[in-house]
Amino acid sequence: MKTTDEYRQRLIAELIEQSAKIDVLVMKSKEAQLNYDQELEELRDKQRVTTQKLHDLEDYNSTAWENIGDGG
Repeated sequence: MKTTDEYRQRLIAELIEQSAKIDVLVMKSKEAQLNYDQELEELRDKQRVTTQKLHDLEDYNSTAWENIGDGG
């Protein structure tokens, strides 16, 4: 009987250890996801700014050519 009880206790200890390792990995995964989400948002912000600058430049060049055509 004692052998079965010891085996049971060892299995419970293994389950607790495995659960702890899973919890650590889940937390690491969530932290990594948050870091990627933040990095993605920063890159998207930069992309929006660059896109706006490009549109502004295209609008400026279009207006400049119109002004030249009208005699400046």
